[in-house]
Order: sequence, then structure tokens, then C-alpha cells
Amino acid sequence: MGRIEWNDSLNIGVKEIDEQHRGLVQMINEILEAFAKGETDTAVDRMLGQLHEYTVVHFNAEEKYMEKIEYPHIQEHRNSHARLKGSVKSLRAARFHYEEVTPDEIKELLSGWLLEHILREDYKIVKFIKQGGAKDWSENIK
Repeated sequence: MGRIEWNDSLNIGVKEIDEQHRGLVQMINEILEAFAKGETDTAVDRMLGQLHEYTVVHFNAEEKYMEKIEYPHIQEHRNSHARLKGSVKSLRAARFHYEEVTPDEIKELLSGWLLEHILREDYKIVKFIKQGGAKDWSENIK
């Protein structure tokens, strides 16, 4: 099973958020590697718990940033975050109830939502800033 490779095209230009996105990719890769190595369910479940906690921290930071720049579509973005957190929570619940969850299903779910979210939703924030929506976008996007 292949890793998710980060590349600079995934950067949105906000240093803190880009670093967090890279951290999320790294955590997903660690979970996938744990599956590939046949690590215990306890180790994988612990890592999924850490991923869930990190997504909460990341989404809170992203939402705080959107508030700062007065992003007009913040509620839709928050709804997207809620769906993503729900996906991770559902995955953890399935594992808790000993349902069969394959590494490929986990990779598809986690990489799909992460990359789709960055490429679709987070880039809308960048577009808003670059179109002059934020008071001084030059301080926001590097």
C-alpha cells in the first residue's frame, strides 16, 4: 500500500495551516504503515485516536483563521469539518466494534477527505483572500 505524498501544490500559503496539513498526511501515513507492518489493533486504534485529536486542533485553528479574515462561507466550511470529524469518529467506532476495516478502506477514507478538503474547501479561502476579500491579504498568503 502506497504512502500519500505531500507536494507543494497542496500548500494553501498560510504557514500554520500548511504545516498542520503536512502533519495530517504524516499521521495518515503512519497509520497505513502500522497496518502494513501488521501492528496490533491497539497500536492502530491509538494512532486513529491521535489523528482524531489532531483534526480537532487543526480544524479549530483553521476556523479561527477564517473568523480573523471574515471569511463569508465559514459556516459551510465548519459543516465540512464536522462531516470529516464524523468520518474519523465512525472509523474508530467501527474498529471498536470489531467490524472489518481494511487498510485500503482507511487509506481511501483518510486520504480522500484530506486531499479533497484541501483542494476544494481550503483553496476557496485562498481565492477569497486573493480576490481582496480579506482586509490585507498580503499578510495572510505567502
